[in-house]
Amino acid sequence: MPHSERSMVRPARKRRLGVVLSVLAVLVLLFLVAWLWALPAYIDKRLTQMLAERSGRQVTIEDVTLTPWRHQVTLDGVSIAGQADTPVFSSERVVATLDWHSLFASGWRFERIDLNAPRLQLIWRSSGEWNLVQLFGGDGGSGGETMPLRIDQLNASDARLDWINRRPDEPLTLSLEDLDLKLHGYDNTSQSPFDLSGQADWNGGTLKGNGEMGFSPWTVDVDLDANQVPLTTLSGYLAYIVRAEPTAGSLGAQIRVRAGQASEDEGGMRVNGQGAIEGLEMRDPEKDQSIARAERFAVEGLTFASAQPELSAERVSLVAPWLDVMIDEQLGTNLTAWRPPSSSGDSDEGGSEDSGSEDGGSEDGGMHYALDTLTIERGEVAFSDRHLPRPFELEFSALNGEWRQLNSDQTGDGELSLEGQVADGSPLRIEGDFDPLGDALNGNLNLHFERLDLETLDPYLREFGGYAVERGQATLDLDYRLEQGSLESQNHLVLQRLKLGEEVDASATDLPLKMLVGVLRSDGGTIELDIPMSLPLDDPGSVDFGSVVGQAIREALENLVSSPLETLSEVVNNGGVNHLDDAESAADGESNESGEDGESGDGLEIYERARTRQ
Repeated sequence: MPHSERSMVRPARKRRLGVVLSVLAVLVLLFLVAWLWALPAYIDKRLTQMLAERSGRQVTIEDVTLTPWRHQVTLDGVSIAGQADTPVFSSERVVATLDWHSLFASGWRFERIDLNAPRLQLIWRSSGEWNLVQLFGGDGGSGGETMPLRIDQLNASDARLDWINRRPDEPLTLSLEDLDLKLHGYDNTSQSPFDLSGQADWNGGTLKGNGEMGFSPWTVDVDLDANQVPLTTLSGYLAYIVRAEPTAGSLGAQIRVRAGQASEDEGGMRVNGQGAIEGLEMRDPEKDQSIARAERFAVEGLTFASAQPELSAERVSLVAPWLDVMIDEQLGTNLTAWRPPSSSGDSDEGGSEDSGSEDGGSEDGGMHYALDTLTIERGEVAFSDRHLPRPFELEFSALNGEWRQLNSDQTGDGELSLEGQVADGSPLRIEGDFDPLGDALNGNLNLHFERLDLETLDPYLREFGGYAVERGQATLDLDYRLEQGSLESQNHLVLQRLKLGEEVDASATDLPLKMLVGVLRSDGGTIELDIPMSLPLDDPGSVDFGSVVGQAIREALENLVSSPLETLSEVVNNGGVNHLDDAESAADGESNESGEDGESGDGLEIYERARTRQ
């Protein structure tokens, strides 16, 4: 072929090749444009279908935007339906950096996901399962094929988490707001947990945490640091421990929470740690009044296990606690507010046949408690008895001491050593063994009061003795023995300078108390009595305090007559009334020179009348 012809063919071929390449380029461009146009719809459809299948709930995604040069997919308005109008998950925007293999393989893999303002409801169902376990945790126990979902890194900002516990009769919710969360290494095809860390606002306080978590199997192992969290935030959970409700107090704590497989408690929860509550205040929900306060309530070595359930602590410290103890008009007390709601001690039936097992253990399935040491510093107790016509009130202050080895499953422990004073400055000391956590009251206690002002006891003497008290002091040694809810006591009383006032109720007793005071009093104005006493404590409504007082007086008279019989004889021979007046005058530093005889009555008759009084 001539050279000129070959020269003409080459440009023609080039033109044809150029046209073909141009057409191919246009086709590729059109295909790419079409693919990029259709890909968001494909991603929307595939994600919506996958999330709906996994969660069993309706899923909506308002808009999908693809940024191919960044390997990013942006989802706006993501929502997984929940109950009513509240979704179990929603997010204003989700920015996901894809691994492109996800487009051509089963499942999804994301290099990174950023969630903007997500909202999550994590619900612990009454069956022990979690509401989104099928979405995040393998096959969720359904036995079906698992669609792989892997997230190398997930970041959530301005998040809200509602932890809803439906296992109790009344569902409980704990909410975290302004949550910043980071997650690493999530893979629903693996049983290995993923790492997470974060910080959130917890009802005005702060909560920081880091640890591990997994959905299938369900497992949590997280270290939490709470600071300035209002105690009322935990009211729902505290209601399972005591009836008393918190009204004030801020919590600071460092705890480790393990749940599910990590707890080793058959899917339950275990909490270990320590913490303190500043400015604690508790109220009686039935009377809506404050019954306890403390500047600081600190706990060390805390352990809570939900499977048994069990609550224990190595040490509890109370700084400046104040406790209100009240006997009401029906002879009940407000101390029941410190027992758990399921306590059998609240039964109206006074019997104890069903109160526990033969070995003293509890079989009611309630909470078990154990405390190694309780320390009290600068404590106060306000005691009041409102079943009297004139209410009796007594305050104890400057209480310092320890209470050791308290345990609801054992008896004979509870070593108590406490010192303080009555409001008027009279010293007091309490020592012995007593554990209030047991099903039945058992223990031995010694209470020692010195120089107690007897005017404080005026409401009792008015009610059961019929006389007012003008003055006097008492030193009391009270030995109490409690066995299966019954009290046996040996009481040694030393009364000094006792002077009864006017008679206020002649029908209160048929015993001549003024004469008895004169008989019992020594030349120095001192009366010493040893008085045993017995009464039931399991059923306080059955206690007749008048009979108790009568019993105490009868015992005192029996001691008097069986020992210094000549004292009573002297009353009979020399005139009981004037003798009484002389004794009172001598004790007051006065003298009675009238020399008049008075009618004494029969001293032995007084004794017999007292001994047979019911």
